[in-house]
Amino acid sequence: MRSSVAKALSVGIVATLSAAGLAWHECVLLAASAAAAHRLFLWGMDNGAPWDAWRAGVRCLFAGLLGLLLAVALFAIIAAGLAGYWQMGHHNARATLALVAVAAALLVVVQLDRQARWAETRFWAFVAGGIAVTFAALRPDQELLPCLVSAGIGTWLALASWRMVRTQARDLLRSDARM
Repeated sequence: MRSSVAKALSVGIVATLSAAGLAWHECVLLAASAAAAHRLFLWGMDNGAPWDAWRAGVRCLFAGLLGLLLAVALFAIIAAGLAGYWQMGHHNARATLALVAVAAALLVVVQLDRQARWAETRFWAFVAGGIAVTFAALRPDQELLPCLVSAGIGTWLALASWRMVRTQARDLLRSDARM
């Protein structure tokens, strides 16, 4: 039961952010969706613990590779928007921030313990705060600001995913081989 609720929550949050991002042509929502997917994977790993080391290693390997692919796709969308191939619209700033805040609140509430809730709160406060400041400073001649925030989230995702593949998956797979 808990697993099915976790999967439904994960799919619901990521799908909602992604669908709104695509419908509104909002790269910030697409970046938040990718970040939420990564954070939900980490939550799912904690929620399903304990894991066999090789299973956890394989899951980290595939999640890290998918995260790298999502980061590349996000950078491609940003580049397409800046080149004029994909019309970006930053007209729904309040709704975008509200969606990110609701997703963040859900991710904080479902954490397993106080320490995890605090870590999730810090992460999303930084992300949502950056988005809020960006939209508050947004002027018609500064359409690049939301793209910079999205690129920052994409860079974080790429680094976190690379670390997951390079370090965490490798260490888990090696620890299982030693037993």
